[in-house]
Amino acid sequence: MAQQALNRIKSPNEVFTGAFLIAVGLLALYLARALSRGTEVGVGPGFVPYLFAFLQLGFGFILVVHGITRTGPAPDTWHLRPLVLILASVAFFAISIQRLGLVIALAGLIFISCAAHRGTTLRETLALAAGTVLVSSLLFVKALGLAIPLWPKF
Repeated sequence: MAQQALNRIKSPNEVFTGAFLIAVGLLALYLARALSRGTEVGVGPGFVPYLFAFLQLGFGFILVVHGITRTGPAPDTWHLRPLVLILASVAFFAISIQRLGLVIALAGLIFISCAAHRGTTLRETLALAAGTVLVSSLLFVKALGLAIPLWPKF
């Protein structure tokens, strides 16, 4: 029975992506349930999370339907190295941003995530890290005035 259902899927990548979007959208609706969506005078703190969750549910539904009705490429094989390194880069950033500052946290995120692809050169990684650190520092710390330390506090 399950095999027959899988055989009817013409584009597994789209169906699985749509199912993931639907799952995350449902999780967002669940987590935002305690937030007020609005009052008589304006929108509440739950309006935007609900809006984005419903948009994500809609896109997920469209992808599932499209994947069932239209033929697409075969599913790609999974590789452990990129998955682990991308998750590690995000974890490094989350752990280090307050302790080490924006410059080191972003540079570490870029270096770890670039290691996920074997074809990325050191020159490309350095250029991406320098550009990201420069733009992020100017935008978030200088222009927006967010209280994010640039460097570690000694």
